[in-house]
Amino acid sequence: MGSSPSSLLLAALACALASASTACSEGGPAAGSPQPPEADGLQAPADASAPRAPSRADAARAPSTADAQPAPSTADAPRNRTVEAALVDKAPAEAEAAPPESTANQGARIYSKARFAWINPGPYPTRGWSGYLGLGGSVALRGGSVEAARTPGEGCDAWYAVEPRGYVCAGAAATVDPEDPVVVALRPHAPRIDSPWPYSYAESTGAPRYRALPSAKEQRRAEWDLTEHLANVATARAAEGASEEAIREIDEALVGVDLKPAGVPAPALFPFGHLVREGRDRIVNGSTVAFTQVFDAQERTWVVTSDQAYMPKDRLKPYPRSSFQGVWLKDGRSLPLAFFRKTDRPKYQRGDGGRIEPTGASFARLAWVGLTGRAEVEGGERYLETQEPGVYVLEDDAVVIEAAKRAPLEGDNDPSTPPRKWIEISVLGGWFVAYEELTPVFATLISPGRGGVPQKGVPAIETAATPTGRFRIDGKFVTATMVSSSNDNIVHSEVQFVQNFHGPHALHGAYWHDAWGELKSGGCVNLSPIDAKQMFAWTDPPVPAGWHGLRASRDAGRSTVVLIHR
Repeated sequence: MGSSPSSLLLAALACALASASTACSEGGPAAGSPQPPEADGLQAPADASAPRAPSRADAARAPSTADAQPAPSTADAPRNRTVEAALVDKAPAEAEAAPPESTANQGARIYSKARFAWINPGPYPTRGWSGYLGLGGSVALRGGSVEAARTPGEGCDAWYAVEPRGYVCAGAAATVDPEDPVVVALRPHAPRIDSPWPYSYAESTGAPRYRALPSAKEQRRAEWDLTEHLANVATARAAEGASEEAIREIDEALVGVDLKPAGVPAPALFPFGHLVREGRDRIVNGSTVAFTQVFDAQERTWVVTSDQAYMPKDRLKPYPRSSFQGVWLKDGRSLPLAFFRKTDRPKYQRGDGGRIEPTGASFARLAWVGLTGRAEVEGGERYLETQEPGVYVLEDDAVVIEAAKRAPLEGDNDPSTPPRKWIEISVLGGWFVAYEELTPVFATLISPGRGGVPQKGVPAIETAATPTGRFRIDGKFVTATMVSSSNDNIVHSEVQFVQNFHGPHALHGAYWHDAWGELKSGGCVNLSPIDAKQMFAWTDPPVPAGWHGLRASRDAGRSTVVLIHR
């Protein structure tokens, strides 16, 4: 089933922030299709899963058609509401990408100068965008040269054909000049797309956003408690190595805050405009911040946000990074298998008396083990035989995943084409399996809506439930800021690897929690950062190299089916 760009955006946004709203993820943004944020403002994340589309303010501030690519309407751009995958069997740290390389020597390309540089299906203004480039992004030009790629068209002085399809208008939002000052200034801040964490992430404790490095007077005006706050920061720094309880005694808001100076001087600061920077002046408590750089200036430490605003680091709490990842089913790994959620779970074996009893060892929380398919019933309890010799697990302690008997695919697969892909998700089971035809290839734990499955006659978003049924991937976004469906002040910045599948609902990474297998989100399907990256790369349609967002239109190719049940 298809979706309009706006529904994609709204879908993703709606699932993002679970704890702070009724959207898709707890304490984080939702999945869905991204759309441009408010002009000159920061787009807020939410528990609704959909990226956010361009606002009327964006359209009003758009350059003339002779100078810039026409911006899609709010109904056509993606929007994310709500608030992470690496190489399999590698820890997140090993999967980290190096800082983005200069693209100046990568051949003829067109470079984004805005949060959304739209890719249109033809060289003409249209609301039916195909995708977009993001901040610091670029895409190869078709034909291998600027001259070969330039195409006559409507509503723009200079349309360029890009790989593998589509056209971008050079103007205020994009340029073919790799040395354009905006391009050069944005390049070091491009998202690390080879990492499960494209940005560094933190929770705001009410941090202000500054468009330029503020003077002391501007800080006092924006931060009513600045004098007391800085005094508490100084006291906490002097108590280096103090316990969490000691820091709480100084100021509870400083617990979890990294108060160490960066040791890096202020970089050259570029005067970006509304096409780059969103307009929100403050990120309220519980909202999240994505940032690319840390530096010291004016006796404080600052971060540079993903959209090139400046925020005081002493009002941000960095998120720990989850190392959890699922299992690629190969090299002897197969279904059925068991995961263990919430707590460690005891291992069992047959003792000398023949009875099944604890071994004294445990399966760690979030660990997995292969099952043989055989079970024993004793004392009214059912024990499952694992592939660890002689070891059993209590069925009630395990999340058991078995292979599907049939696929929700229509017709027979053409053997001359790649196997069709689909995903099976159990809301109450908290599990996810990726299939190629009837062959399971990947299994993991996810965090669905904290409201469980929908109530009859009640929209899923109202109860933070995850919708059940047969869907398809409608849009894919490398990152998308999500806004709460219940409170526009609550945002999750640059939620990673978003895949819309139904209105405000999406599959997406959740960098703000580690509760895999538990009902947690505002209705979206939260994946660990590592799993989210892996599944984003695996699903169809693929996002072309250099694109930041993709609308799953017919010319994008086959879409992965998503089957969700209780």
